[in-house]
Amino acid sequence: MSPAVLRHAGFDQFLGTAATDPAFQSTLLANPRDAALRFGLSAGDAAMVADIRAADLRAFATELLPRLAGRIAGVDRRAGALVG
Repeated sequence: MSPAVLRHAGFDQFLGTAATDPAFQSTLLANPRDAALRFGLSAGDAAMVADIRAADLRAFATELLPRLAGRIAGVDRRAGALVG
């Protein structure tokens, strides 16, 4: 995994908190958009994670990381459109 992915818009702290704080992890898995907004991620980043539905943090990260990689590369992989 590219280190740039983990530095993208504070997602390293977002996922780190989810990994170490059981209450935040529960919120993240139940309502990813709300968790992202509470954590202070941008509305655009919150929207990117809003449709992720996962049973555990590993599954969540598995869905999230390719989306972040796409943003770094300039492509929103969900929509297939350029990000900018």
